Amino acid sequence: MRDKGHWCDSCAALYPVVSGIPDFRIASDPWIDLEADRAKGLRLERETKGLTLDEMVRAYWAMTPGTPTSLAERFIAHVRGAEARAREWLERSATSSHDAGPDSVWLDVGCGTADLAAAAGPGVRVVGVDIAFRWLVVARRRLQERGIEPALVCCNAEALPFADASFTRAVSLGTLEHCRDADVVLGECRRVLAPGGELRLRTANRFSALPEPHVDVWGVGWLPRRWADAYVRWRSGERYLHHWPKSATEIRRALRRTGFSREQVEPAPMLLADLGRIPASLRFVIPLYERLRVTPVARALLRIVAPVLEVRGGVR
Repeated sequence: MRDKGHWCDSCAALYPVVSGIPDFRIASDPWIDLEADRAKGLRLERETKGLTLDEMVRAYWAMTPGTPTSLAERFIAHVRGAEARAREWLERSATSSHDAGPDSVWLDVGCGTADLAAAAGPGVRVVGVDIAFRWLVVARRRLQERGIEPALVCCNAEALPFADASFTRAVSLGTLEHCRDADVVLGECRRVLAPGGELRLRTANRFSALPEPHVDVWGVGWLPRRWADAYVRWRSGERYLHHWPKSATEIRRALRRTGFSREQVEPAPMLLADLGRIPASLRFVIPLYERLRVTPVARALLRIVAPVLEVRGGVR
């Protein structure tokens, strides 16, 4: 179902509004083309009317038969726990509504199922953007269940359809590793942040000492990127075509190139949601990791191999 669209004078193009969600994409999700993505999202919305978020997510994977059952169950569990994970991150990283003014507007880049918008709490307006229309349909269901007015836009992180200095904060959980060109994405975040604004994100580390979280294969990031797909296929039978995790050094350099100030790239605090990725036999090291993470010399070493990186950048 398409409503009236938005005309862009600079690019002389009409961008549609599909089932109430503006679609400003200039390139498709690498997993699915534009029309197929819209069709899948509309079908999902139509066939799950009146169902809960959990039922909707299960219906999504039921209509995606190419995904192995075990992997689909992992994805379902990820969505189910996403809001609690986002809330814990906001609390642990001091990225909460407590430091937000009455005019705070946050941009959630790669919002997925809108877990950050649901977890942010009162006093903050969150605009969620994602390249996947079908997941924005799911995101809207989550927000509607929470009584939150959805503010969702389908677009590319590399071409945000917002004016300069539109947001007080840009936040992101687990998106940067899906972006081939970090400079373009971070540059767009810098452009839409107002003076005094801040970028806060959490992303998988290329050189993690743990298995790569998307395919559960160890050592992927230590190889040249052109070898990664063949290596993952050899180890697991899965493909590794649309993941580009960055190292701490790569992210820091990208922040500087794109004009951020007060840039920080540090080992991320361990969240409860991270425990599932750590073998039970190794969980005894978590308290040690947390102590070393805040010790200057050890922190510099952990920055290289920490599973997840916490990133900050300021705007003057």
